[in-house]
Amino acid sequence: MKELIRSLACALCKALSPPVVAPSEPRPVTNFTLISRDDFLAKLAPLGIIPISLLTPLDSQLSVVDKATLDTLAPYLTFAADLYVNDIADCEDYAIEAQSKASFKYHVSGIRLALGQSPLGYHGFALALDTDGNIWLMEPNAGFPYAGGWFKIGDNSYIPDKVFV
Repeated sequence: MKELIRSLACALCKALSPPVVAPSEPRPVTNFTLISRDDFLAKLAPLGIIPISLLTPLDSQLSVVDKATLDTLAPYLTFAADLYVNDIADCEDYAIEAQSKASFKYHVSGIRLALGQSPLGYHGFALALDTDGNIWLMEPNAGFPYAGGWFKIGDNSYIPDKVFV
């Protein structure tokens, strides 16, 4: 009898509770700001972050967004830890995936692959410049406790020295 009452109570709670709906994935961003590649690099240079050398720059402009938009996109630029394969699909591949998805799906090209020091040694991760000129870092591998959220240079012991621009 006790089990029957418990089952009925659970069924009643389920029936009366609103369905849990996951938030929908963001649409492509349309309210971005274009910044020249040179201006993007000028914001990073005082911190010792240099571009990964290319004979010809890839993009002359990058689209940057405000911090609130970066925060909205961050969970969608974070990928399952079980995708990791040492030297095959590792840290820089996670960051390249975040950079690519940000550009293709959300039209934000100011989220880039960065390389630098981390608690694990030399590491790849995501770097973004927001519309206020702030630099943000993000770990795109969900296996890290601080993955999926933007943080400042030095937080979590991440110190970038190169960016793919």
